[in-house]
Amino acid sequence: MSAKTILLALVLLAGGTALGYTLSALVKPAEHGRSAAEETAAAPEGEILYWYDPMSPGTHFDKPGKSPFMDMDLVPRYADDAAGTGIRIDPAQVQNLAVRTEPVRRGSLSFTRDIPANVEYNNYQLGMVQPRAEGFVEKVQAVVVGDAVARGTPLADIIVPAWASDQSEYLLLKNQKADAKILNGIREKMLLTGMPEEMLAAVDKTGRVQTRMTLKATVAGVITSLDVHPGMNVTKELIIATIQGTNPVWVTANVPERDLHLLEAENRLRLTVSAYPDRVFPIDSFTLLPGADQETRTVPLRLSVSNPDGLLKPGMTANIRVRGRSEEALLIPTQSLIDLGDEQRVIIRAADGSFVPKPVQVLRSAGEQTGIAAGLEEGEEVVVSGLFLIDSEANLRGALARMRKGGDGDGVGTW
Repeated sequence: MSAKTILLALVLLAGGTALGYTLSALVKPAEHGRSAAEETAAAPEGEILYWYDPMSPGTHFDKPGKSPFMDMDLVPRYADDAAGTGIRIDPAQVQNLAVRTEPVRRGSLSFTRDIPANVEYNNYQLGMVQPRAEGFVEKVQAVVVGDAVARGTPLADIIVPAWASDQSEYLLLKNQKADAKILNGIREKMLLTGMPEEMLAAVDKTGRVQTRMTLKATVAGVITSLDVHPGMNVTKELIIATIQGTNPVWVTANVPERDLHLLEAENRLRLTVSAYPDRVFPIDSFTLLPGADQETRTVPLRLSVSNPDGLLKPGMTANIRVRGRSEEALLIPTQSLIDLGDEQRVIIRAADGSFVPKPVQVLRSAGEQTGIAAGLEEGEEVVVSGLFLIDSEANLRGALARMRKGGDGDGVGTW
C-alpha cells in the first residue's frame, strides 16, 4: 500500500471521529435536558397512582413536574409501593449501614417515675381557737407562731364580765333549792353562751362566780397564727390562734396526665426527702384529687404519711418514686420507631430479606421499650439501627421512591 493511500485513510478516520463527537454533542444535551421526573415517567415501572413532593406528601398531583413548594422534582407513588412492597438492600450495604434487627416480643413494660413533692400540714387536724364571748385578755402564755403544742395546752386567760350575772342567778336559785328543771334551763343557757363545761363545774364546786376562762389548743400540732395580747378586747367571733396538725402530714404533688395509669393500688410508691436521703417513709394512703390543671396538664396527688417523730416538717421538699408494670403487650425497641407526626412506623425485615415499612399504633413507652397496640405480630423482625436515611417522612417516602428506580423489574426495589 502506498504512502498516499495510508495518508488518505488516516484523514478519513480523523474526519469520521470528529463527526461522531459533533453528533454526540448535539444529541446528549437533549437527552440530559430531560428532568428526573420525565426520566422516571419514561422508565418501565408499575402503575403510578399520583405524584407528590416528599416534603409535602399530603398534596397529590396527577402528572410529573416541578414541586410548587420546593425546587425539586415530584416523586411518583406506585401502586405496589402503596401495597407495601419491600425494598431489597444488597447484603454488603446492610453490613456497611450497620442494619440491626430485633424480634417483636410479648411482655410487660416497667415504669419508674420521680415526681417532686412538698410536705404540708394536715388540714384534717386544723383547729381554731375562739373566745365565743366578749371580754378582755388578762394573760397570754409563753407561746408563739411555730411552736408545737399538745391538745389542751393553755394559750391565754380572758375575763368575761357578762357571765357574772348568769352565774349569780344560777347560784341564787341553787341555794334556794329551786326546781331542777329551772336550774338545768339556766345551766343550758350558760353553755350556749360559750361558757366551758369545766367552768360550770368550778361554779358548782366552789359556789363562787367564775369569770376567768382559759383558752386552750383544740388539736395537737403547730401554731400557725396567733393574734392575742394582754389587755386587748376580744369578741366571740375573733380567732386568736390557728393550729395545724403534723401527724400525719400531707405530701402533695402534681402528676402528669400521662402517668396517671401508674397510680394503682398494686403499684409501689416510695417517699424520700432531701434531709434524710437514705430513709424511706411509709405511706398510709394516697388520693388523686378531682380536677386537672389545664395549663400544666397535671392532676393533684395527696399522700397521708405518719410522722410520730416529727422528722417530716411542713415546707420540706420530697420526692415520690412511682413504680409499676403494664399489662402484657407486644414490645419493640423504642429506637426502632419512626415518628412521622400524624403516625408512627417501623421497618420490618420480611422473610424474603426485603425491608417493609409498616404503620403501628403505639400504647406507651418506658425507657428503651415501647408497647404496640396494633400493626405488628410477635416474632417479626424490626429494624433497630440503620434508620438514619428514613428518620422522617420526607426521607422515608422519597428514599423508597428513589430505591425503587433501581428495581430489577420484579416489583421489589434494590438499593
